[in-house]
Amino acid sequence: MDISTTLKKLEKPATVTFQSTQQLARQVRHRAKKLDEDRAEREQPPHERKLHLTPVLERENRHGMSVAPWEVLQALGRATALAGHGSSRALAQHWNCLRYITALQANYQGRLELSEDGKDPRYHRKSVQAQDLGIAFGLVAAQRIMQQRHPDYRFDPIDADVVLEAGWALRGSGNVARENTKIRPNYFLVGQKPGAPLRIASIDCKGSHGRPEAQHDQLARSAAHVRTVVIGEIDEGGGSPPSLLMATGLAAKGGIEVRLLDPDGDGLLPIPGKPFPDLTEPAGQLNLLPLVSFTTADGGRATRPGFSVPAGHSEWFSRVLARTTAAALLTFAGDRSAAHNLLTTRQRYRLGSAHSHASSGMLCDTGINLAGRKFVGTDHVFRLDGRRMEVFSGIAEPMYRLLVDQKLDDHEAALPAVLKDWEQRKTAAEKDWGGVVHLDPAGALFAIRPQGAGRQELL
Repeated sequence: MDISTTLKKLEKPATVTFQSTQQLARQVRHRAKKLDEDRAEREQPPHERKLHLTPVLERENRHGMSVAPWEVLQALGRATALAGHGSSRALAQHWNCLRYITALQANYQGRLELSEDGKDPRYHRKSVQAQDLGIAFGLVAAQRIMQQRHPDYRFDPIDADVVLEAGWALRGSGNVARENTKIRPNYFLVGQKPGAPLRIASIDCKGSHGRPEAQHDQLARSAAHVRTVVIGEIDEGGGSPPSLLMATGLAAKGGIEVRLLDPDGDGLLPIPGKPFPDLTEPAGQLNLLPLVSFTTADGGRATRPGFSVPAGHSEWFSRVLARTTAAALLTFAGDRSAAHNLLTTRQRYRLGSAHSHASSGMLCDTGINLAGRKFVGTDHVFRLDGRRMEVFSGIAEPMYRLLVDQKLDDHEAALPAVLKDWEQRKTAAEKDWGGVVHLDPAGALFAIRPQGAGRQELL
């Protein structure tokens, strides 16, 4: 396959179907019951999980979405920018999504599917591929759905482990996960709107290339993962935020399919006495116990494993969410040092050193002018079918400066104008670049082209 054809496939939208029905909810509840019976046989207590599993409303899920492969790859790259692998794998981790450049294509029905390269076990381990694509498609679907519900908010995915490290020590001695912290969602969606409280949704994204029953099992386990996060005190009306359970699989002959369910919850993080949080102040690190306390039916007190944001700590948690989101955006642009400045000590440890030899090849030291606007970020050169390709990830220079200066409120206020300006200049920018380029709702730019193409050279 020539490079021109490969790039055309990357930017060609295709349909990914959604399955979200009452029957799926019943199948998942049945599977959850079986999991609890298995634990009982091993003399283990059942997991707490969200039981009110409902389909996503048809007007919100629309039975699917149209998405281009390059947008899916960008979603994977953005979501894993702060993944807990540390700086020893920073360079490979940052460009991990590039392994799927030739793995996705539109079929004759206009549905997105795995290509022959994507199915070839010489290039892709099925378990790793299913996990990565489960994250990518699950988060894109979750963002689309939450945007339907709250069109005036912008939603960013963020690694839940990194967020939770600000308040709870997830690991004990020997870097081993503590017993009470093992079960947790893998992502949050953080909704931001200038002059308004933040919104949060717990997202658990899985994937499997196996039979549908494998996705039922994943969704049943996810119902326990999202149950562990609680906002406020349960006895005072607090509870788990809204959540989306996602399991991506392969339909028999119909391409890629996402099974999803929608447990209830609110997710707004109001600040007592204030209309909206101050996001520019640092978020101090807390040492909370990974336990959720509640009153039992007989009036006694009990606890279960989980992460309960104390009443009165909504502004702290809002700052953690916003600053971690900004750190992920800076890391996507290659500036791990500025990202560290936004994080707490435990969060920085999870991200790894900003100055390791392994991460030295991923620095925010590159820029490019597209349609009269400068973007700054990091780049990478690799071979595809014998041709050198260059890929660039970054953000608009004015937005980058605001994030580095930790002016998060100003960044959010300026973002709508940047996105509107991009829409007006997009066609000219694509001609300047000479390849595939996409700007997501957070203002993150992801672009690929053959080396030497386009009217602009990286600065």
